[in-house]
Amino acid sequence: MARSEIDWDRADEELEVVRWRVERLTALGYELPRAIFLACSSVDIHELEHLIARGCPLATAVRIAA
Repeated sequence: MARSEIDWDRADEELEVVRWRVERLTALGYELPRAIFLACSSVDIHELEHLIARGCPLATAVRIAA
C-alpha cells in the first residue's frame, strides 16, 4: 500500500473500538470528554470496570488501571 493510501477497513475497525470504549466509560460514570480521552488511551477498560464495581472512585480507578 502506498504511503498516501488509507486503509478504510482498518480505520473503521479502530473507530468501532474507540466508540465501544467511550460507551463503556460513559456507562461507568465518566463524563463524555474524559471518556473520549480515556478511550483513546491504553487504559484497561476491564480493570476499570473491576475496580469501580468494588467501590473505587473514578479518578482513583484511572490512576490504578493506567
